[in-house]
Amino acid sequence: MSVKKVEKTLILLGLMRGSHGDMSKSYRLVVLCLNGCLKTLERETKSMVKQQKQRPQLSWEDIREVHYGDPLFPRHLMGLPHVPIRLYFMGELRFSDACSVAVIGSRRSSEEGRKRAYRLSAELASAGVTVVSGLAEGVDGAAHRGALAAGGRTLAVMGTGLNHVFPQEHEGLFSQIIEQGAVLSQFAPQFTGYRGGRNFLQRNHILVGMSQLVVVVEAEERSGTTAAIRAALEQGRPVGLLRSLVESEDPAHGWAAQLVEMGQAFVVAETEDVMRRVEL
Repeated sequence: MSVKKVEKTLILLGLMRGSHGDMSKSYRLVVLCLNGCLKTLERETKSMVKQQKQRPQLSWEDIREVHYGDPLFPRHLMGLPHVPIRLYFMGELRFSDACSVAVIGSRRSSEEGRKRAYRLSAELASAGVTVVSGLAEGVDGAAHRGALAAGGRTLAVMGTGLNHVFPQEHEGLFSQIIEQGAVLSQFAPQFTGYRGGRNFLQRNHILVGMSQLVVVVEAEERSGTTAAIRAALEQGRPVGLLRSLVESEDPAHGWAAQLVEMGQAFVVAETEDVMRRVEL
């Protein structure tokens, strides 16, 4: 219900009261409820206006395209199945971005997990590696911030169009990445997502495909991160799991040790374990 509709309803109730005498208990409850709705809607409207003012104003002129086969099209995507013919991007793509590592993990990560993602990404960026992640809350955001803080490059691969930053809390981070790397999407700028979120699964295919290898900081067994791991293994990308994840006693992390035991992932105890596998 909109603010105007609530206001009209309150006016009608006022007229009804005038024709029916004193307010009944039920009537008073309805009025109180509608007044509460009106105040909530007013607060939400003010918040939306404020966010709109803070949001980076994008135009078609700001968004560029890179096509499959172009020199700056991500090199590691070439030859993979189900790759889009174009990517939309903002910022700057470089040939050096071929030296890249995806640092990913849970949106609901622990504080310690975010610190580990930040530290690892900062060290990789300092060594000249481009850090790739998905702009999501939790590990992804920490990975981007670590690379930025180190003065390095980071690429954000989005699951929505570039005119729809998700989550909205990362609009400031979005702008910082444009200044020190690039944000990319396979989806048209106004795209907001599919019901069920399969756009993020499609995004994962591109995110891991752009990278030489993938490092997972924290993740539960049934999550978008483990879906990204499956995509990486299908593409033949090496997968690293932080030692803290592999040795975790949390039952939700039991899959990590199993993956290492099966020889499908390696343990990352320090940044050098990643750097040894990167082609500079």
